Amino acid sequence: MSDEVFQPQVVWLVGDAQITCGSLGLSTATVKLIDIDGQEHIACSVGTGPVDAAYKAVDLIVKVPITLLEYSMNAVTEGIDAIASTRVLIRGEDDLTVTNGSAGHTPHRTFSGTGADMDVVISSVRAYIGALNKMMSFQKLVSRYNKREDSVVV
Repeated sequence: MSDEVFQPQVVWLVGDAQITCGSLGLSTATVKLIDIDGQEHIACSVGTGPVDAAYKAVDLIVKVPITLLEYSMNAVTEGIDAIASTRVLIRGEDDLTVTNGSAGHTPHRTFSGTGADMDVVISSVRAYIGALNKMMSFQKLVSRYNKREDSVVV
């Protein structure tokens, strides 16, 4: 529901990604992201698998600490050239929270992202970037709201 009401700003776009993996060595990823100003940012990382390496490279660029809570993938089409659809759920480590007045508890805010591509790693990176864009847009919105509240004189 919140994804329908809250329209996030695109903070990062997926440029390119090159992944190397297999049983002979460490999985490595080189990822290029494009920021809101059109600047290209490139990072390389190793991981326990190709998706882990790609996500670590994204983290080196974005520099926002997050926790990956859920990761799932499904085939949208059938056959050898099936399109992979990936969904991720993340939570920022600086804990964006909203207090529920009626229940009296403070749930941790989470953000979902989806991606699709014939390449499962590209699909995964698109989902991750989608969730990061939502989280970073929400952070900016909360920051603007807090600044406005601080400037109100009572």
